[in-house]
Amino acid sequence: MSVPLAELGAVVECLAAMSAEGELAELLERGLRHPEKGRLEEEFAEWCRAPREGEPPYQFVMGSPEKEKDRDGDEAQVPVVLTQALWVRPISVTYGQWLIMAEAPDYRDRTSRAARLPVTDVSWFEASLYARWLEHWRRHHALAFGGAPAEYRVSLPSEAQREFFTRAGTTTRFWQGDSDADLEAVGWFAANSNNPHRVPGKRANWWGLHDVHGNVWEWCRDWYAEERNGGKDPLGPPTGLGRVLRGGSFSDEAKECRSASRALCEPDLDLDDLGFRLVLSAPEWTS
Repeated sequence: MSVPLAELGAVVECLAAMSAEGELAELLERGLRHPEKGRLEEEFAEWCRAPREGEPPYQFVMGSPEKEKDRDGDEAQVPVVLTQALWVRPISVTYGQWLIMAEAPDYRDRTSRAARLPVTDVSWFEASLYARWLEHWRRHHALAFGGAPAEYRVSLPSEAQREFFTRAGTTTRFWQGDSDADLEAVGWFAANSNNPHRVPGKRANWWGLHDVHGNVWEWCRDWYAEERNGGKDPLGPPTGLGRVLRGGSFSDEAKECRSASRALCEPDLDLDDLGFRLVLSAPEWTS
């Protein structure tokens, strides 16, 4: 299988940074596990097509209008065209799913409830490694996740993909509506929570995706840039100070959980309100 240079570069960068920080040796010492086919089929059976209907290309406006409440200065609207559909996991990756790959150092609560909590304290490098590990074993076991085309690959979403599937065709502050009360119905944030909740925990959006607002921040593939390019299948700059975060968390105010809200974090950091979600997307989106 050929690997695009952009993807190969991300893997090399991931491994080099993890090695420098000692994380790679730690993961290898714990052992990256060889999962059984049945376990992967059970845990990763469900994927949601985004959008649910229609043929590509798909157009939407990324960012927030100038009059949106709590709007930040890095949310200038740009038109985006996504040339392919994608398949998205309906929930964040959980502790139980992380443990299929490797022992989690902070996994102390062994109850079944904890296994359904979103995994946190995971760096961007670890999240990227998890995606590559799952993609390897998906192909090894010839699994057709979600009915996506065979050439599609498991990865973190781009920032544009993340906002696209969060909005699910809407243009409001949250997919449910504009008010904080609308958010409370579909997301965990500072007004109704002080800790992460098991997934799925809130009602899914119009495309079947749960907890796209609040609960835990989720890593995106892109490097952060204050000014973004629109156009076809956009990605961030080739380097930067931090990777993009989206979604907000249980500890954030409503404004951080908006569909257009953006944040960044150094890729080697792991935080207790930061996790990730996986997508299946066409290989050409990385070019």
